[in-house]
Amino acid sequence: MSTNYEALFNNSYDRITAKDHGDAFFSHFYKLFIESTQELKILPNAELHQKQQKIIYKSFFYMLSVATTHIVSDYLEHVAREQSSEGLNLPASVFAYWRRAVLQTVRELDPLWDEEVLTAWAIFMAPGLEFMRRQAELHHDANKGGDHER
Repeated sequence: MSTNYEALFNNSYDRITAKDHGDAFFSHFYKLFIESTQELKILPNAELHQKQQKIIYKSFFYMLSVATTHIVSDYLEHVAREQSSEGLNLPASVFAYWRRAVLQTVRELDPLWDEEVLTAWAIFMAPGLEFMRRQAELHHDANKGGDHER
């Protein structure tokens, strides 16, 4: 028997985002993500926090498209590589927290979640998330003293 992970992902995504185009999903994910990374002090002030939230929101949905198109958009390339307040400017280690926060959000918001649904989400996140993680490895300089470390 084979499992159609694309259908599992799409059905779960539709259940979670149908009512509000993903706003509740993203808000829940973002709250979990920020709580789990607080000790890293990646968002030290409210102004940067709001700007970063908008970038992460947009990046999240571009990231998911990488799984189906196998193309990284110009926008995602830019924010993954930019090491200022115009980009994600996150260390590579943060993307494990990102993944955990998404999967926890699916557990909490999809009434029909199970381990196969979580596997589908992990599969669909993997290409875009790995791209962003790898760009952080290549471009993030924690010693640079960028906007997030003021």
